[in-house]
Amino acid sequence: MVTTIEPEDVDPADRIEELLSGDNVEGAAELLADMHPADQADLYDRLDDAERETMLALLSTEARAQLLEHLDEETLEEIAQRLPRVELPRVLDLTKNDIAADALRMLPPAEAALALAQMKTASEVTPLLIHPDESAGGLMTRGFVALHKDMTVGEAMTLLRARKPLAEEAYYLYVLDARNRLEGVVNLRQLIVAERDVRIEDVMTRDVVSVRPDTDQEEAAHLLQHYRLRALPVVDESGVLSGIITADDIIDVIQEEATEDMYRMAGVGVKEWAFSPLRESVIRRVPWLSFNMAWAFAGAAVISLFEGTIQKVAALAIFMPMIAGQAGNAGIQTATIMVRSMALGEVKVSDIARVLAKELTLGAIKGAIFGSVLGLIAWVWKGNEVLGLVAGVALFCNMLVAATAGVLIPMTLRRLGFDPATIAGVFDTMLTDLMGFLIYLGLATLLVDQLT
Repeated sequence: MVTTIEPEDVDPADRIEELLSGDNVEGAAELLADMHPADQADLYDRLDDAERETMLALLSTEARAQLLEHLDEETLEEIAQRLPRVELPRVLDLTKNDIAADALRMLPPAEAALALAQMKTASEVTPLLIHPDESAGGLMTRGFVALHKDMTVGEAMTLLRARKPLAEEAYYLYVLDARNRLEGVVNLRQLIVAERDVRIEDVMTRDVVSVRPDTDQEEAAHLLQHYRLRALPVVDESGVLSGIITADDIIDVIQEEATEDMYRMAGVGVKEWAFSPLRESVIRRVPWLSFNMAWAFAGAAVISLFEGTIQKVAALAIFMPMIAGQAGNAGIQTATIMVRSMALGEVKVSDIARVLAKELTLGAIKGAIFGSVLGLIAWVWKGNEVLGLVAGVALFCNMLVAATAGVLIPMTLRRLGFDPATIAGVFDTMLTDLMGFLIYLGLATLLVDQLT
C-alpha cells in the first residue's frame, strides 16, 4: 500500500488517541495496523500511561518489535520495563540486534540475563553487550551478508535470494577469508551489473573504511558522513568482521549528539524534554544556574572596584550592558563555530594560529563597526565626546577579547579532556563580561576628570 500524505489530511494519530480515550479499542486497532512504526512511536509519546498500556496490547509481537526501532532512549527503556517478561524475549528476537542489546542494558542484570537466555538471537546479541552503549561496538548489528572472494557473482546472487536480507543489510556485501577477516566489500550495484561468471575478487573493493568496536559513536558517524557510506563495518584487532553500523543508526547518533551538545550549552539535562517531571527538571537546571550566578557575583565584584567612578559619572552605567552583551554574543558565535568544527575534525590544535589570526581580524572589524556606532551614540546622547571615546574603545577591545576566548577556550577544554560544548559558552560569556567591565570602567577611571 502506498500512502500519500496531503497537507489537509486528518492526522490518524489524533483519531486513534480519540478512540483510545473513548474505549473504542477495535477502531483504534484498525488504524494502528495501517500506521507506520515511526508514527506509532510519535503517538506513543503523546499518550498517558493507561492509553500506552492499551496501545501496546493492540500491537502484534512483530509490530512491537518494529516500534522499538523508532523510539528514543528514554521511551525504549520505559517499554522494555513495561512489556511482560514472557513477551519481551519474543519481541527482542524480531527487532534489530543493536536495539535488542540497548533494551537489555536498560533492565536489571538478573532480568536481562533471563530474557537473553530465552532469546533465539542470543548468540548474535550477546557480543554487542560487552561494548559500551555509545561505542561502535554497542551501535553495530550482526546482520550482514558475507561472501568469499572465490565465489562467482551468480553464486552471490543465489545466496542473496536464499538469505532475503533486509535492505540496509544487503547494500554492501562483505568479503571474508576463512578466518572471517575482512578482505573487501562489494556493493549491490556492482553485483547486479557484473557478469554471472565473474569472481567476487575481481569486482570487490579492497580499500575498506572500517572502525574498531571501541571507537566512539560520534567518530563513527563522522566517518560514515565523510565517505558518504550507507554502512560501516566494525572489525576487531585481528581484522575479523564483528558487525556493521547502518546509516539509520548513524542518523540517530547525529541527532542524539546534536541534541546533547545543544542541551549542554544551554545548561539543561541531556535527557530532559518538555514534559519531564518537575523534580527532574529542577535537579538538572538549578546547579547550572547556580554556577552562572556565582560568576555573576564575580562581575559584580569587578564593578564594585569602580564604584567611586560610577558615582561621579552615572551615565557610565547606561552602556555597560551593551559592551558586555555585544561582545558576549560575538564570543558565543566564535565558540559555537569552533566547537562544531572541532567535532567534525575540521580544526586541529596545529591550526590554532591560523584560526586565531582570522578571528582576531574579524573581531577587529566588528569592534570597529559597533564601537564607532556606540561611541557616536554615546557622544550625541550625553553630549560628551570623551564618554563616546571610552565606550567605543571599550567595545572594540572587548570584541578582541571575545574573538580570542572563542578560539582558545574550546581548544583548551578539549586539550584538558573536557567536552567544549558543555562549558565553552559559559566561560566565554563570563570572560567577556569581566573584561568588558574592567576595560570600560578602567578607561573611565583614567579619564574621569574629562568625563565630569
